[in-house]
Amino acid sequence: MRADVPDPSGPRVPDLRPLLSPGSVAVIGGTSRETGLGARTLRHLREARFGGEVLTPGPRDGLDRDVDVALLCVPAAAVQEVLDRIDGRAAFAVVFASGFEETGGAPLTTARGTIVLGPNTVGLYHAPDRAVLTFAQAFDSLVDCRGGSGAFLVSQSGAFGARVVTAAARYGFHLDGFIGSGNEVHLDACTLARGVLAAAGPRVLLFYLEGIRDAGTLQDLLADAARRGVPVVCLLGGRSEAGSTAAASHTAAVSTDTAVTRELFEAYGATLVGSDRELVLAGLGLSLLGRAAGRRAGIVTGSGGAGVVAADLLGTAGLDVPVLSAGLRERLMAHLPGIASARNPVDVTAQTIGDDATLEKVCTTLRESGEVDLVVVIGRENQAAAAGARAGAAPPTVVATLDREPATVRPRIEAGEVVLPDLDAACRVLASCAPPVPGGAVAPRPTAAGPGSPGRLDSDPSASESLRLVAGAGVEVARWGPATTVAEVLARGAELGWPVVLKSDTAAGVHKARAGGVRLDVTAATAPEVAAGLLATGVPLIVARQLRASPELFAGVRRDPQWGPVVSAGLGGAHVELLDRTVAMPAALGEEHFARRLAAELFDRVPGRYDGLAEALAAAAFALAGLADRTGAALVECNPLGVVGGRIVALDARVVR
Repeated sequence: MRADVPDPSGPRVPDLRPLLSPGSVAVIGGTSRETGLGARTLRHLREARFGGEVLTPGPRDGLDRDVDVALLCVPAAAVQEVLDRIDGRAAFAVVFASGFEETGGAPLTTARGTIVLGPNTVGLYHAPDRAVLTFAQAFDSLVDCRGGSGAFLVSQSGAFGARVVTAAARYGFHLDGFIGSGNEVHLDACTLARGVLAAAGPRVLLFYLEGIRDAGTLQDLLADAARRGVPVVCLLGGRSEAGSTAAASHTAAVSTDTAVTRELFEAYGATLVGSDRELVLAGLGLSLLGRAAGRRAGIVTGSGGAGVVAADLLGTAGLDVPVLSAGLRERLMAHLPGIASARNPVDVTAQTIGDDATLEKVCTTLRESGEVDLVVVIGRENQAAAAGARAGAAPPTVVATLDREPATVRPRIEAGEVVLPDLDAACRVLASCAPPVPGGAVAPRPTAAGPGSPGRLDSDPSASESLRLVAGAGVEVARWGPATTVAEVLARGAELGWPVVLKSDTAAGVHKARAGGVRLDVTAATAPEVAAGLLATGVPLIVARQLRASPELFAGVRRDPQWGPVVSAGLGGAHVELLDRTVAMPAALGEEHFARRLAAELFDRVPGRYDGLAEALAAAAFALAGLADRTGAALVECNPLGVVGGRIVALDARVVR
């Protein structure tokens, strides 16, 4: 009975229509006591006026007909036995009990096509079909199945997800659906989310992940959502800084799990948030207002202080608050007293903010000006009409009240008016509507991101071998030569031109500078003494031409157990970690996307000065990624890379097994 639907952007995903819109449901077990899981689920179905057929067979009875969903409300010890009886009769089996693989027990299995949701799930909720297939007490207040928002939540934590659904409802933001994936014996959260995209067609997909279990399935989901034009908002638990792949690795220091994850989401136009409140507010904004055309925000206020705070909040969220043109200011001031200010924030003064007719003229003039893409009006909850703050408004417009409770604005939002109870909430909602960050608006085609073939390097290459490998990969390397005696150092220096850099030719896993194995600005006069000191360790030397390069850049690739190859690049030199002006992302996103992100984050900040460097640096980084793939290296990095005569030249290199 398992039904799959083909999807051109990735592997086949389950057809969730029987799960979300069931015509028949079997509630098995837990019905003899009022507090039993089965009894609570039946009560939800009854109070929600579920229109499908509801069966209540005994746990030992099995099923005498096919059903869309079987809800297993039995203890863990009985689950597999019940599954065996209904396998092939139920399209989906929802298992509430816990205590299987996650605690060291045997996994649940089916052999005749029944797909298991869970175990350890609270179930699901789909408002359009009044399918409240859950025992969770949080849904006692949601049996009216309001829905209509176009928002759907998939959560790895059922209890937390149920809390998000009820928190959203307090604002008047009623989710169309929710699924808790539980311990995911058959259906992981990302696969469920792809099934939701195909079966439910949401306007916005909300997501809670306790951790990224499979980077490939996550990327498939984000690519699928981007292809369908559905915004994704994700709260991700368990984000942590990546450990270093090798001692003192610049690449590991700047390509943390947090940085790489954020780049992946932004590449597909998805949003990462930091709290359940942000998840609700971002979902509310995208559901009611959709995407804005740009990131320029206009502020209308009767309080100068509130306008300043709003500008700070919007700026922190990455929006621009531009000064309005002289012509627009003149048109605005035609409606305002002389003590008002029309620069942006537009301070209409306290005596004017309560005049709805004047407020409407000001807001209409600002919204129709073409100079702002989003508008926040700081006023009263009954001023949505005057402000133009309605669902689907263009440009997106919200009204921010000050220090109210969500319950006070709930009727407004339910009526399609976008009114928020406080300034922070309003600014977060507005910011969620901004378009994706520069360089991340076009979703690249996903490619394989698995590890390369291991074992092709028997040991860590030396520093000189690293230079040869990098040069062979197509990255230009500053001229250099080996030396084992002071005389050879002098001969190399004369050949290359003074001054030179002397480096101990140690294994690339050793940080030469920290080990005292690097000397800069070595001249013909100082070379004998410096070379003798370094050679006394018994390690050969590298003599390299010292180039005066500007700017100094950095590029590297590390092999991550979760993401596969991760590329990093940006400003380099001795303080690459301190500068923190780098971009790090899974290599699977591609060289062109990497170049766009480097341009947006670094080189486009000074228009015209660094033309072509983003593409050149991305090409160098992906040349290193190719080297890592061919050799099986865990780490390849060049720091610094110098810009010499418009060319990118590696001044140092490390390849680590």
